[in-house]
This record gives sequence, structure tokens and C-alpha cells, in this order.
Amino acid sequence: MRNNRRRRAEGAVLVDGARETLRAIESGLTLRAFYEPVNASGDTLIDVDGIEAARQHASEIGVHRGVSTELFAKICYGDAQQRCVAEFTATDDSVTNMGPPPPGVILVLDRVEKPGNIGAVFRTADAAGVAAVLLCDCPSDRFNSNAIRSSLGAVFTVPSGSGTQAEVNEYLSRYVDDVYSMRVEGASSFYDADLRADRVAVILGSEADGLGDRWLHFGQTTAASQSDSSSLENDSRLIQAVKLPMAGRVDSLNVSVSAAIVAFEAVRQRH
Repeated sequence: MRNNRRRRAEGAVLVDGARETLRAIESGLTLRAFYEPVNASGDTLIDVDGIEAARQHASEIGVHRGVSTELFAKICYGDAQQRCVAEFTATDDSVTNMGPPPPGVILVLDRVEKPGNIGAVFRTADAAGVAAVLLCDCPSDRFNSNAIRSSLGAVFTVPSGSGTQAEVNEYLSRYVDDVYSMRVEGASSFYDADLRADRVAVILGSEADGLGDRWLHFGQTTAASQSDSSSLENDSRLIQAVKLPMAGRVDSLNVSVSAAIVAFEAVRQRH
């Protein structure tokens, strides 16, 4: 299960830590198994915040598994002997199944690769009250163990969905008023962007490639009339490209840092 390809093929979520496990339980995920080390007498050995509530829930539904310390050392992540390990059934997080988001800012992560960065964005999103996080063509998912750890379980608390660019574009077209893209070559400062619309999305690109020629417009191109399918009417809208002012020689920030600036600038403007 530590191999993410195998984990996803099994439809599983692997969670390290009592606090993160509780957040997964509270989000409605189905707990398959809960592992923690016990001594030869069967007494539990972990005493951290949240462990008792997670342990009790696992015991009540019959999935508590006490294992030897030697076995647990192979199950747990790294040397984290004070962390329990829980296995959940993954839910379908497709953006096509998402309903309308609550009012606020939506963060769109386009082709972001590192699960640690994805998790850090979710942690910020939870703190700033972001309406939703959308993962567009991202190689990793929010249920990656590294993403869960770096988010402190916020991947379970923030509304989110994953999909292709076409699917995310459809979602934005349906529910969002304005869209901005964060670009090094953006024509105007991000601080001139108005983030007070009912629902506004900000798109952030991958660590290596940024956005490139993606996300210049959003919206749909539809047939102008049912009788003439060859005639197309372009309903797409221009995405406003903005940039963070950078005073030094480095021209960009880590995507999770940029997302934090975006999220809390939205908080500042809205309050």
C-alpha cells in the first residue's frame, strides 16, 4: 500500500497518525483497518492526542488490529512509531461529481506533481476558508500519503475534486464568476485582482513548467444552432493573467507559497 500505484488500484487510502485518521473518519470515509503496536499482553503502546477516539471507533466496527512492534515498524511510515496507521476505502473525487462550491476563492492546481506541495496547499486552504481545491491533470492525488501528512488531514476537510483540463474547465464555466491565472509574465499585479466576487478561481501551474499555453480562456464552444452543427459560437471568456511582484532575481515562488498568498489576500479583501 505504500506504493501509490498499487494503493490507487486497490481503491484505498493509507493514513498515518491519529489526528489525520479522525479527520478521515469525520469526513465520512469508510475505515477498513486500524493498526497500532501492542505489547505481548495486548496492551496498546501509543498515547497521543486523538488516538483513543480513533481506537474506539475502530473497535466498535471490528477493524482494530493490534500488531507487534516489529511488524508495526514495517507498516508505519519511516520511524514514526508513535503514529497509528489506518486504511480507508477511497471515494470518487472526480470534479464531474462535485456540486456548486460555497462562495469564496477556488484554488486550481494545474499539473502540480509533488504530493507534499498538494498537501501544503490543502493545509492553507483549510486555514483560509478556501471554497474548494481542484486538481487539474495532476499526477498525484489528494489521498497520497505524503499529501495527507503535509496537509495534517486537511485533504479530508476542504471540498475538492480532480479531473482533466476539459472537466475542470466545464466546472469553472458552470459555477465561477471570474478566473485569474498566476503567471510570471502576467501583465498586472496580483494585488490589483478583485477577489471579492461571489465565486472566483485562481489557477496555479506546475513547479517545473508553470502554465505555459494552458488556461488562456475558460468557458465552452458550443453549436450556434441545433440545425447547423458546423457553425460554432464561442462562449469562452478571457482568463486574466496576473503576477506576484518579485523584488529579487528569483522570478517565482513554490506553488504552495503562492497559493498561501492568494488565499490570504482573498481573506484580506473579503474582510
